[in-house]
Amino acid sequence: MHDHFIELLLILALAFLVPVALARFRRVPVVVGEILAGILLARLGWLHLEEGSLLSLFSDIGLAFLMFLAGLEIDLSRLFSPGSRNGERKRSLSLPLLAGLIYLLTLALGEGGGFLLARSGLEGNPHLLAFILSATSLGVLLPILKERGMLQTRGGQLVFLVALLADFATVLLLTVFIIFQESGLSLDILALVLIFLVFGFVARVGARFVRLDAVRRLMDELSHTTVQLKIRGALAILLGFVVLVESLGAELILGAFLAGMIISLFKTQADEELVEKLEAFGFGFFIPVFFIVTGATLDLAALFATPETLLFIPVIFAISLVVKLVPALLMRPRMGWRETLAAGFLLNTHLSLEVAVAVIGLRLGLISSAASTAVILFAVITVLTMPLLFGFIHPPTRADSRRMRLVFGWDNPSAQAIARELRAHGDRTCFLVRDEREAEQVSADGFEAVYAGEALSLPAEHPCAGVQTFLAFSLNDELNYLASRNSHAAGQEAVIALVNQPGNLARFRDLGVRVFMPNIYQSKIVSLLARNPAMFELLTSSDDMRDVREFPLHGPAYAGRDLRTVRWPEGVLVVSIQRGDQIIIPHGNTRLERNDRLVVMGETEQLDTLEKLLGV
Repeated sequence: MHDHFIELLLILALAFLVPVALARFRRVPVVVGEILAGILLARLGWLHLEEGSLLSLFSDIGLAFLMFLAGLEIDLSRLFSPGSRNGERKRSLSLPLLAGLIYLLTLALGEGGGFLLARSGLEGNPHLLAFILSATSLGVLLPILKERGMLQTRGGQLVFLVALLADFATVLLLTVFIIFQESGLSLDILALVLIFLVFGFVARVGARFVRLDAVRRLMDELSHTTVQLKIRGALAILLGFVVLVESLGAELILGAFLAGMIISLFKTQADEELVEKLEAFGFGFFIPVFFIVTGATLDLAALFATPETLLFIPVIFAISLVVKLVPALLMRPRMGWRETLAAGFLLNTHLSLEVAVAVIGLRLGLISSAASTAVILFAVITVLTMPLLFGFIHPPTRADSRRMRLVFGWDNPSAQAIARELRAHGDRTCFLVRDEREAEQVSADGFEAVYAGEALSLPAEHPCAGVQTFLAFSLNDELNYLASRNSHAAGQEAVIALVNQPGNLARFRDLGVRVFMPNIYQSKIVSLLARNPAMFELLTSSDDMRDVREFPLHGPAYAGRDLRTVRWPEGVLVVSIQRGDQIIIPHGNTRLERNDRLVVMGETEQLDTLEKLLGV
């Protein structure tokens, strides 16, 4: 046991040093460095892995955590959303259906590629190879889409859905395949049905339970102390599903993946801190152990002993390009040729899930040691090259420096006044319209019109892409609700809705949108101005160089730092910080956290500088 702790110390030391060594090579994922570090440990003879050892246990936990966090990224509401409700549905396929067709074609080509590789001499089950070829590394793809601001566009949403479905379907199909491989068409397949019955029961009953006011208050109260109840509950769900699937003869990755999806269903916008803590727990300890141990177990000797297997790496790479680029052509009606080609390359990024499939395949005897090593090296090559090719083919364009707002409610004079005020502050403001008459009136007043029809859904392509805030300010609450729901379902995070009838308030809040009720807020605003007369000029002026803005703190650069240690642009003042449902009046020692929303006051030019610094 003492030797195991020494080996664990070596692994943790490397887990600390690898990110430091790769700090200057930001395009190289840390995972690649961890695999190389494991290879180095094995070559030096400093790591001895045995079945049932402490390191093997920690490596299995790391694999479970990796799949758990992958499940956390699955948003079932997006994956199975019905899509557009307007005329777009008649003209073209909804995004989820199109993503499904792209994945099915990818899987079919992957099957062909798997059989071709197996018939050519690569020692691996062709179906297992098909899963590897058709999967996509969502963990690499998602940050790239976020950095480019593509998640707010229809094309970016389609790429995200295809990757999402590839992760979800690969884990599910791999589990079914392994059960058939080991037991054939027997009653053991009922174990999979039982697993999903448990998943459905926990998802339905558990979601209602955790949203009870008393339960939510108790969990919030005990999650900011040494108890950390939410973390304990999430880990219990993870381990519970892992034990369930393994006791029924399935692979642990399915249980961990489903557990992550359960937490994704349970969490609300106020639980982003929970996700960060779980990521810190996994990526801070167990997941690096898994990748370093995986690197240490790579059989490079077997790979180099069979040069024909080594030559298969460029062959696998070439086949993977065909498997991904051909189905990507179905995206062409939604985006340009350059964007379509770039998306195909980006979807050919393979890493975490593919490494897991190769490790499991080797453990079950479905792939040879040399072939497993070749597959992992292929995955490393794609994660190094595909994002670079994506950036080369589809370089980032200089976005319009003005903030984009989309307003619905031309029938409301207040909505028109709000739009003019936003335009006076330099925002690019568009109107969502239902008919040609509204479009003509909007254009006559100098605004851009986005035609949505009676169903109030955004078309696939419109001139106001990249909207930062959507305002539903019609005089009709039902129309506001429909517009808010469609906008929120399309991935728009900042939605503000006008609610005229108090009885409708709960419905809007359940959507997760911000609500404005004139009857409630008018007295509060007037009393605020009465107590603070100097605020009136700032809040109502549009011809000066001052403004009040809200900035989301998504990046890691400022998280964990005290307010006084940050070099803010001269002349800006952080007025308040919104953290979940809590409003914080900051002072110098206030520590910033990721996903804080900063309300900042200052000169427009300095606020523009701050916007660039924060990467908003």
